Amino acid sequence: MADLESKVLQAATGEKRLNPDEQRLYFGTFAERVVLSIPLEDSRLEDIQKRFNDILKELNGKYDTLSVKISPKLSVSNQVFYMKIAQELGNQATIVDEKNAQSPYGIIVHSNQAENVDNPLLSEQFPTQQKETKEAPAKKGFLSKLFKKN
Repeated sequence: MADLESKVLQAATGEKRLNPDEQRLYFGTFAERVVLSIPLEDSRLEDIQKRFNDILKELNGKYDTLSVKISPKLSVSNQVFYMKIAQELGNQATIVDEKNAQSPYGIIVHSNQAENVDNPLLSEQFPTQQKETKEAPAKKGFLSKLFKKN
């Protein structure tokens, strides 16, 4: 019943988009067009920023006409950083500030046509290589240090 009421209210207030909740979630585009989504917390990480140029280059090789949508919840310096990289690689970049949008994403990269990527999350598309942790050498005890035994 609440869905019906919300749809009636949206229609009464002039919401004329197809599937507006999905478009709010993905910064004005449809889920089937999204090729990469970076959660807000991850988009603030320095590691992701270092990798973003290579990630976007790889996506440009796979898809035609990509656009980068940036959350206004990111700091201005992060917004400018992502926008600059996108524009250097020939992609359109936009900071999207929409009323009533509660998106968990910081960056959305999408195509102008349906691509139907199964799971566009950054962690699925471009997982980080786990660095092998080297085992610390066994600590020598006091007596072995004293008598210089290995």
